[in-house]
Amino acid sequence: MRRATNYAVWALLLATLFVFRILLLQWQESHETVADFVGRSAIVEGTVAAEPDRRESAVRVTIDVASINAQGAQGRVLASLPPESGVRYGDKVAVRGLLELPQSFTTETGRVFDYPGYLRVRGVSAVMQHATVREVTPGGSSIRGSLYALKAAFERSLENVLPEPQGSLLKGILLGERGGFSQELIAMFVVAGLIHIVVFSGSNMAVVSEGIFRALGFLPRKWMYATGAVAIVLFAILAGGGAATVRAVVMGLIAIVARYLRRPEAALRALVIAAALMALWNPLVLLYDRGFVLSVLATFGLIALAPAIEKRLAFIPAWERYNLRSIVATALAVEIFLLPALLYYSGVLSFISVPMNALVLPVVPLIMLLGFATGLAGMLHPALALIPALATDLLLRVVLSLTEFSAGLPFASALVAPFPWFVAVAAYVPLAFIAWRAYRTETR
Repeated sequence: MRRATNYAVWALLLATLFVFRILLLQWQESHETVADFVGRSAIVEGTVAAEPDRRESAVRVTIDVASINAQGAQGRVLASLPPESGVRYGDKVAVRGLLELPQSFTTETGRVFDYPGYLRVRGVSAVMQHATVREVTPGGSSIRGSLYALKAAFERSLENVLPEPQGSLLKGILLGERGGFSQELIAMFVVAGLIHIVVFSGSNMAVVSEGIFRALGFLPRKWMYATGAVAIVLFAILAGGGAATVRAVVMGLIAIVARYLRRPEAALRALVIAAALMALWNPLVLLYDRGFVLSVLATFGLIALAPAIEKRLAFIPAWERYNLRSIVATALAVEIFLLPALLYYSGVLSFISVPMNALVLPVVPLIMLLGFATGLAGMLHPALALIPALATDLLLRVVLSLTEFSAGLPFASALVAPFPWFVAVAAYVPLAFIAWRAYRTETR
């Protein structure tokens, strides 16, 4: 009874803070004036507020606006600049182009992508396509700027020693970068059920951490966890230390608590606290941030379902260095709990996801460790990266070949017609009940 009362008090406090945060967010958005200039050519001056998103055709830059056409303005603009633009985080810039409101669009699978909502999470209220740079003033030094510069140097190191598309695939696996991916390659990973390995997510970090801890199994327990934690932090630093990176690291570490410390109750509480704090920081993630939703669902599936599923897969081998049973259980738990959300977002139902994950997931930690060594060695001198680069290239070619082969199989996937959001939410009612029963059984 006392525990229930405490939970009720905390829930009430959280609800109060959440309402206050929403009201504060609405007040902040009401003071943005960028939309007043939409529909006309404008000169936007401000500061680059996020890491530039570099693609083959353009560089997408988020600008924290100071003025528009020499008039004071507030808000953020996403400007698409020529690919050769050398703009960096923290720079003071002046760009020229037509200010427009972002528009939703329909994907190839018939889903409507809420692009305005996607940008709204990031504080962006207007876009400027085909903008030109009028002036760039280098910004001062900052921690985030230094992290982004380190990440850029690491990416250049990989580009110098790895061919394409292996280089882009490694940057996707290591850093969550998909700028060099073709739409055809992304579609193959979606059909194969492997798109999560090229997104810096909580489930990705959990897989990497598992590989690290298995490789360090010869160390005493406390040293194994300490060394693994340092490795995870290094990965996070090289990924730029942005909001998505922090979220992935937090979710991955929570999953590790459940799997390695055998404390599912502590991990579940940590998941609830972490998700609540992230939602309080930016309530819009609940509606428009797919990465946040999928990370929370995947982590919950790992905590609640994976142990119960693994016990029922006794017929699958569980060798000391290659625990196939654990890998299959993890893949099944994540796939089961992500299925309604993935079908709602993408509409692609993969029939080969579980066997492909069982084949590919075991080598992902090795790819990341070898790729990490390749990038660091290449930053010193390309010749030093030759040996790890050759091994990394071979493993990446294997992953690409398996993905291409499996995606080309007949009946590898099916396309599900679009359905309302409340159908996906309703599907989680029985799933949550089953997961909760499994979780309670394991904790007893």
